[in-house]
Amino acid sequence: STIFPGIHYQDNHASLQPMSLTVFFPGTLPRQSLERNIPIRISVSIDEEYGSFITPVIEVASTDLHRRGSLLHCSGDSDDVTMLCDSEAVIPFLPLPPSFDSVDRAHWESVSQKIQDWLTTKVDTESSLWTWGRDAFWLAFIAAHPSFPMGKWPMWDPRIPLEGSFIEQWLERSSD
Repeated sequence: STIFPGIHYQDNHASLQPMSLTVFFPGTLPRQSLERNIPIRISVSIDEEYGSFITPVIEVASTDLHRRGSLLHCSGDSDDVTMLCDSEAVIPFLPLPPSFDSVDRAHWESVSQKIQDWLTTKVDTESSLWTWGRDAFWLAFIAAHPSFPMGKWPMWDPRIPLEGSFIEQWLERSSD
């Protein structure tokens, strides 16, 4: 498949926006046929003319975030990298319940509050999990309060800064 990411323009430069990609595996395998690790090959490339300017980076995280100690192994052409998820990394607000209604702002408000509580009490601010959580918070907050920064909205915990590509672009577009 070919994917065309969004482009962010600033002054005389442009950058490609990060993308989230979910890979799922419908169907089942017989239990006896499973090995401990099943290799999955994922390839990302960019046209040669852009290769001297940017390089794609793949970040891997298990979506089975309630399982502790998930081992994710990534291998590339040049080197192997093994990442062990923090054994305490539990995302308490995921998965969203089946009753979650994505068009109901109250549901998004509840999720943003849960993310805020988790982020400000359980996550190390120096970790990549913090960055992910901060971005997830702003996505949920904006879904709950789409007129932000206009209109009425509750004050969020000031330990969560107005940072990250999503919220920064949101604020930039809202000032136009």
